[in-house]
Amino acid sequence: MRLIAPTALAFALTLTGVAPAADPPSYSKDGKALFAAYCTRCHDGKKQEGGVDLASFPDDASALAKRNLWKRSLGRVAAGEMPPEEAKQLTPADKARLTRWLSAASEYLDCDPARRDPGPPPLRRLTHAEYTRTVADLLFVNLDPKNDLGLPDEDAGDGHFDNLSAILRLSPTLMEKYFAAADKVVDRLFVNDGAKARLLAPKPDAKLTEREAAKKILASLARRAYRRPAADADVERLLGFYDKARARGGSHEDGVRATIKPVLVSPRFLFRVEEDRPGGKTPGVNVDDFELATRLSYFLWGTMPDDELLRAAELKQLTDPAGLEKQVARMLKHDRARSLTTALANHWLMMKTFPRARPTQEFFPGFRDDVRRAMVDEVRLAVDHLRTADRPVLDLLDADYTFVNQPLAKHYGIPDVTGNQMRKVQLKPEYHRGGLLGMGGVLAMTSHTFRTSPTQRGKYVLEVILGTPPPPPPANAGQIKDDDPKKKTPLTFREQLAAHATQASCAGCHKKIDPLGFALDNFNAVGEWRVGTAAVPLDVSGVLPTGEKVDGYAGLKAVLLARKDQFAETAISKVLEYALGRELDGQDECTVREVHAAMKKADYKFNVMVTEIVKSVPFRQRRAAGK
Repeated sequence: MRLIAPTALAFALTLTGVAPAADPPSYSKDGKALFAAYCTRCHDGKKQEGGVDLASFPDDASALAKRNLWKRSLGRVAAGEMPPEEAKQLTPADKARLTRWLSAASEYLDCDPARRDPGPPPLRRLTHAEYTRTVADLLFVNLDPKNDLGLPDEDAGDGHFDNLSAILRLSPTLMEKYFAAADKVVDRLFVNDGAKARLLAPKPDAKLTEREAAKKILASLARRAYRRPAADADVERLLGFYDKARARGGSHEDGVRATIKPVLVSPRFLFRVEEDRPGGKTPGVNVDDFELATRLSYFLWGTMPDDELLRAAELKQLTDPAGLEKQVARMLKHDRARSLTTALANHWLMMKTFPRARPTQEFFPGFRDDVRRAMVDEVRLAVDHLRTADRPVLDLLDADYTFVNQPLAKHYGIPDVTGNQMRKVQLKPEYHRGGLLGMGGVLAMTSHTFRTSPTQRGKYVLEVILGTPPPPPPANAGQIKDDDPKKKTPLTFREQLAAHATQASCAGCHKKIDPLGFALDNFNAVGEWRVGTAAVPLDVSGVLPTGEKVDGYAGLKAVLLARKDQFAETAISKVLEYALGRELDGQDECTVREVHAAMKKADYKFNVMVTEIVKSVPFRQRRAAGK
């Protein structure tokens, strides 16, 4: 379930020219009668077409609890998709009344701390990327999850993160793969003299027997592997494996070796285990310092806490706001924090889908592998620069810099860049770049094999930038076939798309999508700048449903910067989803609003956004047992 930020709802309402209602909404007084008149023939407790029941709320409170239903309904009504053509149509006055009610019900939110629910308690297995990074930090063994360990890909779908608890199941087949992976890790560990020496410290000596040395080794190993001080029972259990290996005639090293696999297949290693705790009157209860350290480390670094973070947890410094902020600031400066920004580039900005980009060298000879790699690197470096330079997230809408190497600079027409190393360059107006939508990775990813796709580009703007994804096309939408180029006057693609968009089932969405996409049409299918000619004219102008005119990339950037708060809330929602490892629900909008308010005061800085998310209720708390 997607969370739609308040400003995103406001944007949807501008499509109908109706402002949100200021008074608290009442289902019984306002909504119920409208639904009965226009909706419940298909959406009552019996029919529930599309799984929607608009007639079975016993009171206002139960209706207002369905905020996401009202958000979806608002979008459908605003776009003219509901009621459907064959049903009784809303009068203009009733459409205004219904839209106002849906807006108010969508916006209504109780953020009282006494009633804040931090959300469902997550049971989160390590992702395979987190698993291999954790193994590397724990045992100093670097392995690839797929090629070396045979662990399968994890995918929550385009636009979602692969760390969502809903997809991180542990099947018997996957457990077998973890057993096999543990064997491979152990084999690699004990042929690596440096890694083995680190593991086997302290060494036995005159003052320390082999078993005493093993106990110290295992206590340290368990503390780091399980991300909290090792319980005596945990250490004794591991010593049991050590003792059995020694009883079979094995050496001290053999005994320690026998303990590694049990650690790596333990639920306390494979899962981020948190303890259920009873609460008081509030729905949530604070996680302890070690659980918070683990949440923080996997959010920012994608791996286990380091020794400094574990020490801070032992000293209970993380439950102190100043101590927590200190650790966030330290960790954001570390190179490991690239894990966070890479995840955002790959999943939020969809660079993970770039290998599926459809343009080919047959039509675009310059779209070589080195250029393709640089395009992905450009997006990832741009996001990471927000962290390393403490920049505003608004740089993704427009900036006077980007990151290129010689192949990509040549592709863009940027002079005086030599070598294959990516570097930051200052942009001039004549380069026609600046911002995410001027990057080849995004432009190529939203194109067809031999031409641009204004619809895909416009959809990307709505979904990724503004957080207002259009609904899927209707089943009968069909495909646009390119006109016969042998015709005396073949139709331009814009003319073909305009004809397609006259279909009643398509028109509403295309009015929102197409002007945004055509504004980017000065960029060809692989992101090279082009201008129209008499033979092949380009029309990059358009009018949004709001009446705003858009003309080219510069005009589009101006439109988006006017919606900077909507973009900021989209960014917050995506980073919060990644931080929590779950899709957001209605209560999380309280957090989005709070983070946005703090971020706005700090010039929309990326690092402020991250810090405020760490300080938020859902990040620091879990739902109390029994709630």
